[in-house]
Amino acid sequence: MNNSISNKTIKGLVLVTILLVVNEVVFSQKDYHRGYIITNDSDTLYGLVKDRKPQPFGEIYKKIRFRDKGLFAKKLAPDQIKGYNNGTDRFESLWLDARGNFFREDYFSIPGSGERQFLKIISKGYLSYYHMEYVDPESFYIDFIPFFKREDETNLVRVTQGILGLKKKILAEYFIDCPELVEKILNKEINEPYEVALIYNSWKKNY
Repeated sequence: MNNSISNKTIKGLVLVTILLVVNEVVFSQKDYHRGYIITNDSDTLYGLVKDRKPQPFGEIYKKIRFRDKGLFAKKLAPDQIKGYNNGTDRFESLWLDARGNFFREDYFSIPGSGERQFLKIISKGYLSYYHMEYVDPESFYIDFIPFFKREDETNLVRVTQGILGLKKKILAEYFIDCPELVEKILNKEINEPYEVALIYNSWKKNY
């Protein structure tokens, strides 16, 4: 009798354990999207990608979750891959080094300086337009800082200043090599960063 009870108890515990493990695995697969990663050897691996906890009370993972085979995911930091796609957006791992203070902070991308971080690619070209995402400490919603970067330069230029729109004076200096673009920026003919990048890259191709 005792052996019978003991066996039933063991079987019950095993079943509960299995159910808990399965439930944990299934729950952990939430919010994954079909995408890919680009390894440091430039290989593209397709699978399921999860890089954040959805809003509200969002969270951006420092290490993305990637699953190509099996049930369990690998955690990958920016220094382990060149970039990834989370199903809708592309991200690139860049070296970032912030210099300055509270009033003025400049960003540079110099290999070996600072740390690598995932930036969302809004448009890619000679002039690339990135979003550096972060979680707002007050609202807990995901926000971003927009940057431009030329492929042959190390500095990143901040594009906008909050609700004030384009940083016209800084961008006029940055794009001094393209007078027609500077004129459009100063005359408020264009107000969106994506338009700025599109016009500049088009001009650069025909320059």
